[in-house]
Amino acid sequence: MHEFSICQSLVAAVLAELKKNPTRAKRLKKANVVAGQYHRLVPAGLKFAYEILAKNTPAEGSKLSIKTAPLKLKCNQCGWRGATRDIVFLCRKCKKADVEIIGGKELYLESIELEAIRGSRFRVQGYQTRNDER
Repeated sequence: MHEFSICQSLVAAVLAELKKNPTRAKRLKKANVVAGQYHRLVPAGLKFAYEILAKNTPAEGSKLSIKTAPLKLKCNQCGWRGATRDIVFLCRKCKKADVEIIGGKELYLESIELEAIRGSRFRVQGYQTRNDER
């Protein structure tokens, strides 16, 4: 289950962001993650790993929201571009295997949502745990 090893990096990124934030933040409400289909992550497994790894940290009790980025291919023979769910990467138009992955390898912390002292929420965006591998 590679969800645990991936989630270690996510929790570390969340904790690093929490350290950067102003003291008006009361607690972390949610961590928003983008995960490409290429990684074949099981969302329930990732959420379970997050819950376990966040215990006894400032992230404990927060939720993990996962947005899935579709797996996209580009054919180097005919130029076709599109999404696929197939395990074998073939062009849907010409059926050649000369394709490259142009989307769906993403894996990053998109934003965190914090609860302010008065109960309002604010968002911190733009932090990436890994570079976009398009």
